[in-house]
Amino acid sequence: MRTNSEKPWYRKVKDGWYAWVDGKQRSLGVKGKDGKKAAQDAFYRLMSADRVKPQPKAEIVVKAIVAAFLTDAVERVKPETMAVWKSALNRFAKQFGERTGSSLKPPEVEQFARRPNISNSTVNAFLTSVITCFRWAVRAGLLTANPLNGIRKPPCGSRGASAVLTDAEFVRLHIASSATFKPFLRGLWLTGCRPGELARLTVQDVDFTSGVAVLTEHKTSGKTGKPRLIFLSAEAVVLFREQAVGGDLLFRNKLGRRWTRWTMMKAIQVARKKAGLPKTIVCYSMRHSYATAALVNGVPDATVAALLGHSGTAMLHKHYSHLTSRVDVLRAAAGKVR
Repeated sequence: MRTNSEKPWYRKVKDGWYAWVDGKQRSLGVKGKDGKKAAQDAFYRLMSADRVKPQPKAEIVVKAIVAAFLTDAVERVKPETMAVWKSALNRFAKQFGERTGSSLKPPEVEQFARRPNISNSTVNAFLTSVITCFRWAVRAGLLTANPLNGIRKPPCGSRGASAVLTDAEFVRLHIASSATFKPFLRGLWLTGCRPGELARLTVQDVDFTSGVAVLTEHKTSGKTGKPRLIFLSAEAVVLFREQAVGGDLLFRNKLGRRWTRWTMMKAIQVARKKAGLPKTIVCYSMRHSYATAALVNGVPDATVAALLGHSGTAMLHKHYSHLTSRVDVLRAAAGKVR
């Protein structure tokens, strides 16, 4: 039996908003099709108060907190972020769902997050999702205090040198790729842009004369308020012109649709296995390789950061500090000191 809906819905016959609560259709007391926001607020109150009566708000159970958070998030975050949050929080709710939110302790959540053969980055992403959810619950009034304050996340670290491809390795990977993945992979290699950025590019985004692609919506648009400029080499311009034939979207998967996180992941997994490359090689490896090649060839770090779309050099120094271990780079640097 259905217990709780993920979000309220409008019932045209009754001209009102309803939700599934404890196996029953409950009227949220909101009339009119334009009352969506008021219906969502009423739904949160049901989830946080009516559903757990006679407990006070601070005693709301974890699964209700997660359900309310995901309902609120679905219309305000990107699908990629939503997928990460759902994956992490559904696993979290499966383990702690019947517990009251206030009863949780940071050490037990930290211990649950750690699993055999799971990287620190994955543990960090899981705990970040949980922390975001509980901070929201306090702001929404579902909890009076955050029981997970002080939780410790392991550092994400960086794939660094293990994710960098040599020219020869890229050729092997490119040869092993499917026909539709080949141009996408080469586009990443030639531009160093994020996979999601390349996947969104349309013909209208590219000025082929100046060799610049412009994205108004990108990973750091909310932080910088500026468009993302992707600078194209002569070779990249040729590739982009070839891809401009056949539709507005520049790079398409085998179904003629936009590359998604999951289709990229599957394509790179198949290609690297055929090429005999390690699991550390992912789509982001093209970006790592681009940055590494630029730094090794003496391109100033501020320029490399601009090419990558970073607002400063902090991320560059964090992710490419492995270059300091390269003897040839150090030797060249030493020769420039005096």
